[in-house]
Amino acid sequence: MTNQSASSDPRFATCYGGHNPALELLIPERVGTALDVGCGLGGMAAWLSERGIKVDGIYWNLEELESAKRVCRSVIHCDLNTTTPELRDNSYDLIICSHLLEHIAYPERLLDAIYRSLKSTGHFLVAVPNIMYWRDRLKVLQGRWEYQPSGTFDYTHLRWYTRKSIDQLLVRHGFVIERFVADGWIPLPGLKFIVSREFRSRINRAAANWWPEMFGHQLIYRCVKPPQVKQ
Repeated sequence: MTNQSASSDPRFATCYGGHNPALELLIPERVGTALDVGCGLGGMAAWLSERGIKVDGIYWNLEELESAKRVCRSVIHCDLNTTTPELRDNSYDLIICSHLLEHIAYPERLLDAIYRSLKSTGHFLVAVPNIMYWRDRLKVLQGRWEYQPSGTFDYTHLRWYTRKSIDQLLVRHGFVIERFVADGWIPLPGLKFIVSREFRSRINRAAANWWPEMFGHQLIYRCVKPPQVKQ
């Protein structure tokens, strides 16, 4: 994700489409309402809306939010680094933060608001880039920290996460990690000339699951609230 849709430097004149295909298989059944926090142009919201889900979106950029309005039930204009959105308690079956938390300097208040707004039976999906991904490790070892318009070294990132640090952040704010997926690929030069794309995809998934800290480009979580103990 990038938080900049316009810049004086044309290299960074980018916008955020909002759709993360790796999340699709983690969307639970029987979702009626969803909140896309950091919806961008509304790519993920459009995918959810096509499946009959009522989606609300939050984003900071008014121009991109105008596009998201076409696929969202409602939108909230909010700079999450300065303001915590006012969300109704127990409102959503699904809340998504896809490549958002790395852009928030102090995500604690936002996560507390999300926790309160999530229904007791709801799900919270989170995706963040992995700073320990093998390609990024190599760059740092080579003394390279070159900001880019997107990716791990996106110039609008304020935080960088490892699997351990994002685990701890989510648990600290009351969430129970129900499922974890690492999405990435393993360097095998020349493999594309020997095997099919489908087989390469299976190898990449196996590598990312075997060693997510190394081969997971993005770390994806599906979280729930802890079960309530009946008195």
